[in-house]
Amino acid sequence: MKGHGIKILKMLERHGELTLEEISKFVPKKYCDHRDFYIFASLVSNRMIDDDLLKNENPNPNKYKEQILARKFFACSSAEQHAEYGALSWSSHGCSLKDQKFSLTGSGSLYLSELRAKRTERIFVLFSGIFVGVVVAFMSTNFQAFVKACS
Repeated sequence: MKGHGIKILKMLERHGELTLEEISKFVPKKYCDHRDFYIFASLVSNRMIDDDLLKNENPNPNKYKEQILARKFFACSSAEQHAEYGALSWSSHGCSLKDQKFSLTGSGSLYLSELRAKRTERIFVLFSGIFVGVVVAFMSTNFQAFVKACS
């Protein structure tokens, strides 16, 4: 996963919950259409982010399809009660669409924990390698001096 997806996961971890409108501010605006939301849709599709826009009451095979989710999130990111994009439309009764909450799931939290653990391991290995290199250089220098003194 690249930087923008990780940034969104870390923001959700830090804040607990964010609205779709708040998350859309962290989505890079390269195309200014639904294609910008593929990163975010991928996180939701892979169940790293919990989405209360998706209801579990009616099982739908296209529920986690990234293309549909990207269009949905793009259309709803600035909409109040009703959003349309292409042939698709969404509406909300109660709160506005852009105020729908998202939160980090357990798998998203585990992913961030694994990234931190890998980073710590890499730093440890780097410093261990430097330390071993310095010790070997010091020992080889002193060993050569010892051999010259003995002969």
